[in-house]
Amino acid sequence: MNHKEMLLEEVIEKVGDRVDRQAAAKKVEQFLKRGNVFLLFEVMKLRGEVERLREDVQHPKPNASRLR
Repeated sequence: MNHKEMLLEEVIEKVGDRVDRQAAAKKVEQFLKRGNVFLLFEVMKLRGEVERLREDVQHPKPNASRLR
């Protein structure tokens, strides 16, 4: 088993319930090709997601079930 297959199996083991095998394989391939640049973009994406979630927590939108 080569390092790509080992990394893919490890990723599938950890996030296989949330990400399908094809998407995980694509991310592993991108990581192996671009390394640190790939990680930088992933971190930037995660920071954006954290900011969006922080805004949602700080400024919750009214929910129809709460109005009843």
